[in-house]
Amino acid sequence: MGDVAKIEIDKKRANGARVPGTGGVEVVELLVPGLGPVDRDRMLRPRGRGRETGDDKAGFYRSADRDPGVVPGTEDQLLVREIYDWTRLTIGGASRALWLFLMPFLLINLVAWMQPRWPSRVDGRGTKLAGAVYEFAARLLALSLTVLVVGTFGQVAMDQFAWQCHPAVEKRVCGDQAGEALAGLPGPQWGLALAALVPAGVAFVLLRVARDAKQEYLPVLPTVTADEAEAARRRRDADGLPLELAGFWEHNRREPGIAAQHVWAGLLTTAALLTWTPMHQDPAGSTAKTIGIALFAVISAMALVVVVSVPALYRKFGIRLPEHSLRARLVARTWYLSTKPIKIERETGTMTLLPLWPTRYPLPAGICCAVVNAAALLYCLWPDRQWRVEGQLPGIQVQSTALLLAQGVGVALLLISAVLLPCKGTRRGMALFGHAGAAVAVLACFLGWLYTVALAQWTSAWLAEDRAGPVVTEPVHRMGMILLPVLVTVALAAAVMWVVVRLLPVPAPDVPRPAHPDRSDADLTKDDQRHLNLLTAARRRHTYLLRELNWLIGFSALAIVVWIVLFDQLKGLRKPEEGARSLIYDLLGAASVPLLAALAALMLFAFRTLALRPEMRQNAGLAWAFGAFWPRAVHPFAPPSWTTRAVPELVRRLQFLLRDEHRLVLIRASSMGSVLALAAIWQLEARERERIGLLTSGCPVGMYFSRQYPGFVCGESIRWLAPCGARAKLGAWTNVWRDTDPLGGPVGIECVDRQWPDDAEDWQGVRGVMARRSERHPVFPPINGHRNYTTDDLMIRERDRVLERLLRVRAAGDVIAPPTASP
Repeated sequence: MGDVAKIEIDKKRANGARVPGTGGVEVVELLVPGLGPVDRDRMLRPRGRGRETGDDKAGFYRSADRDPGVVPGTEDQLLVREIYDWTRLTIGGASRALWLFLMPFLLINLVAWMQPRWPSRVDGRGTKLAGAVYEFAARLLALSLTVLVVGTFGQVAMDQFAWQCHPAVEKRVCGDQAGEALAGLPGPQWGLALAALVPAGVAFVLLRVARDAKQEYLPVLPTVTADEAEAARRRRDADGLPLELAGFWEHNRREPGIAAQHVWAGLLTTAALLTWTPMHQDPAGSTAKTIGIALFAVISAMALVVVVSVPALYRKFGIRLPEHSLRARLVARTWYLSTKPIKIERETGTMTLLPLWPTRYPLPAGICCAVVNAAALLYCLWPDRQWRVEGQLPGIQVQSTALLLAQGVGVALLLISAVLLPCKGTRRGMALFGHAGAAVAVLACFLGWLYTVALAQWTSAWLAEDRAGPVVTEPVHRMGMILLPVLVTVALAAAVMWVVVRLLPVPAPDVPRPAHPDRSDADLTKDDQRHLNLLTAARRRHTYLLRELNWLIGFSALAIVVWIVLFDQLKGLRKPEEGARSLIYDLLGAASVPLLAALAALMLFAFRTLALRPEMRQNAGLAWAFGAFWPRAVHPFAPPSWTTRAVPELVRRLQFLLRDEHRLVLIRASSMGSVLALAAIWQLEARERERIGLLTSGCPVGMYFSRQYPGFVCGESIRWLAPCGARAKLGAWTNVWRDTDPLGGPVGIECVDRQWPDDAEDWQGVRGVMARRSERHPVFPPINGHRNYTTDDLMIRERDRVLERLLRVRAAGDVIAPPTASP
C-alpha cells in the first residue's frame, strides 16, 4: 500500500475522548475531467505518470511522483492523484463524422430517455399504462424512421428509375441513358426486381451501422450478469431509482433482437412494394390476384407483429415451467432454446418462462422474412402479366401517406402519455413541462423527411437531363414545400424570443454590495459599461439559455405540425381558390429546391470538415457527448453510446479502490466528467458511497439532465446522495458553479451547492459585484463562464474543505462502541 498517502486519524473512545489511531486510512484523489483533450502530465503534477489500466481510448493514469502538497489537518502527509482520461471516447476518428447522417436516429433514441417518469412497481395501473404507451410510441417512431429510409431508397430505385424511366411509359420524363439501361430487360417486372435489391441492401447496411457498442468501445468486465440486472429491474419499487439499478449501463433497456427487428421492417417494406404493384396489375378474380392478396395479407400481419413487439409481450406470451422440472431441463439443454427462457420470481418459487412471441427468436423470424421476400419476388416475376406502365409506381403514395399517419399517431401518443405521467408539482422542473420528447420526435421525423426530399429531388434532377424529371410522392413534395415557411416562422419566433428574454430580469448575485465612496454607478466609463453589459449577458445566458433552446425546439415542432396540417387543408380547397393554391404550391415548390441544395451542401461541408480536421472533431465531441450519452434504447442504428464503456469502467475502478475498508476516495470532476462520476456513484453500494468525497464543478446535471430526462435523472437520486440527506449519502459533496456558466449550475441541494460569482472583485471581503479597474488591477478580470474551473486557485481550497469533511466523517464512523452484555 505504499503508493497512496497514509493519513493517521484519531479514533474516539466510547466517552468521546480522542486517542491516537492505530491504523491508517488511504486516500486517493481521482480526477474526472470534462470534455476536450487532457494534458495528463499537467494534471498529474509534479511530473511523470503511468497507466494503471485501460487502453488508448480511455484509461486510468497515476502520478509517478507524489504530490508535495500537504493534506489539511495532518503533518507531512502526501496525496497521490489519479486521472480517468475518457475524453477520447467522444472524439474518435474521421469516420465519426458519419453520425451527421444518423441524426434522426440519434434524436429519436433521445426521445425514449425523455420520458417524464419511468413507472415503478408500486405505481397505479394508469401510470404504468401511460409509461407503456410512451415506450410504444417511441418504438413506433423509431420503426417509422427505418421504414422511411428504406422506403426512400425504394422510391428512388423502384419508382423514379425502374418504373417512371421505363421505355414503355407514355410520357418520357427521364434521359436517354436511363431508358437505354432498362430497354435491355425483358419487361418492367425485371427492372423492379433488380431495383428492389437497393432497399433490401440498405437494410443490411444499416444493420452494419448498428453493430453493438461493444465493438465500438471495448467491453468492460460486467459488474452484474444480465439475469441479475433483469431481476433488479423487475423488483424495482418506489425506492429503486432507474440509474441505481444494478447493471443499468451494461444491460440497458435495449432488448435482444431490436436490430433484427428493424431489419425485418426494412425487408417487409421491400416485400410490400414488390407485391402491391403487380397485385394492382392483375385482373380481379384471377389466380394471380388471389395469390397477391394472400401474400400481402401475410406481409401486413408480419409487419403488425413487428410493430407491436414490445418487451412486455415476451413475458405475457409464453410457457411457464417450474425451474427444476423435466421440461425446463430439456429446454435448457436444447440448442438455440437454451438462451431464450426468462426467469420469473414468484412467491411460490422461481419459474422459467419460455417466450412464444415470434420476434423473440431472430433466426426463425429472419428466415420467414427471407421467404416472404422470395415469394414477393416470384410473384412480381409472374409470367404472362399485362403490364401498364404509367404514372407513379402503385403503392409508393400509399406507403408515404401511411408512414406520415403512423408518425402522427406516435407523436400524439407521446403527448397524451406525457400529460398523465408526471406527478403533481414536478412538471415545472421538466423541459417544456414534460413534452420535450414529443417536440424532439417531431424534429427527428421532419429531419428524416428532409433527407428523403433531398435525395428524391437530387435523383429526379439526375435522371431528367433536359426534361422535367420523375415526380415524387405528395407527402415528400409537401415536406419540401413547408421548409421555407417553417424556417421563416422559426426565425421570427427566435427573434421575438430573443427580445423577450432581454427584457426579463437577471438575478443579481446573492451578496451585499459594499459601500465604496469612490465608486458609484454614475461614473461608469464606456469601457466599464461595455464590460458590465458583457457580464449581464453572461449571467442572462446562465439563467435563460437552456430554457430558450427548449422553447425554440417546442415552437419549431409546433410550427412543423401546423404547416403540415395547413398544407393538407390547402390541398383540399376548391375553386375559386384553385388558382391561388396552385400559385402558392408552385412558389414554395420552386423555393424548396435551392434550400434543400443548401442543406445538402452544408451537410457535405460539415462532413468534409469533420473528416479532415482533427480539431473540429474535438469541438464536435461536445455534441457527441450529449447526443450519444444514453444507450440505444429504441433505435439500433443510432450512434453507439460512449457511456457503455466509460461508466462501467469507472464503476470497476471505484469498486477496486474501495475494496479496502481503510481507503477513502476523493473524486474531483468537472463539467461532463461530473455527470460521469455521478452515474458511476449511483451504481455503488451505500457502504461504498460513504467513503467517497465528491467535488463537482460546472455540473450540468441540475440544469440540463434533470430537466431533459426527468424520468431517469431523478431529483430523488440527486438529493439522496447529499451528505445532509438520510439515505445512501456520500461522505462529502460540494458542487461549485458560476453565475455566468451557461451549462453548469446548482444541483438543488443547499448543503451541496456553492456559488462562485464570476468577474468579481474582493471589496472588503465581499465578492459578487462587478470588478472595476484600479491602479492595482488595471485590466478587467476575465468572464470565465464554463471555463477554467480546474485551474482556478479557489479549487484547491474547495478540495481541502471536502477532504476535511470526508476525514471528519470517517473519524466519526470509527467510534468504539461500548460492550454489550452477553445473552
